[in-house]
Order: sequence, then C-alpha cells, then structure tokens
Amino acid sequence: MIGETIAQLRKQKRWSQQAVATRLQIAKSTYAGYESGYRTPSLETLKQLAELFHVSLDRLVGTQEETFNTENAAERTEAAPPHPAETGDPGLGIWFKELLEAPEERRDELRKIWEIIKTREADRKPGDKQGE
Repeated sequence: MIGETIAQLRKQKRWSQQAVATRLQIAKSTYAGYESGYRTPSLETLKQLAELFHVSLDRLVGTQEETFNTENAAERTEAAPPHPAETGDPGLGIWFKELLEAPEERRDELRKIWEIIKTREADRKPGDKQGE
C-alpha cells in the first residue's frame, strides 16, 4: 500500500525514482524497493517522504485518503527543485543533511523564519536592495 501511494505521489510530481532517492539521500534501488513493496521504509524515511510530497503520514500509510483540489494541482506537477548537491554549493548540501536530521521542532522554527524572509521579499518594491 505504501509503495503504491508513493509511486502515485511521485508520478503526480513528474519526478523520477532517482530524483526522489537523491532527495532522500538513498540509493535508487532502495527507493524502488519501497515502491515495489520489496522493502519497508523506516519511520524516519516515512517522515521524509511525507514532507517531500507534502502529505500526512496517515496518507502515506493508507489510513487517510487525502483529496486534492485544483488549487494545489500546480504544486503536484511542478518540476523538482534542484537537490542541494546539484547547486554547486557544498555547504548547502551539508546544511540540508543537517536540516533533515534536526528535530521537528527546529525544522518548524526554520520554516517560520523562512516564511518571514519570503514575506519581507514579497513586500519589497522594484529597485529596493535585498535586506532593505
């Protein structure tokens, strides 16, 4: 059941198995094993999958049927963002790995900070310098 669900979610985003495996920092064969049902993901991997696909753990394990509407259809099909290792910034890859291993409380704090930054940037006027 989990395998079918993650395969469906991955296909909705138009991501390859390799793209998901890279983001989870696991081998493609390991991820393919999850989709086929040959392997069972750990709880930590399930949490990472839920975060990656923007769904609840209940949705992943099949105890909740999550419905999608047209408002989030674009999110489901957007192209995969580059993995930190693909950005050319090795420090970003290290930071991303540390972020994935951080307690949920710390990740929530960082999300709030990021939302503040995005709001500040959205409120900038054309021609304003970053940080003003």
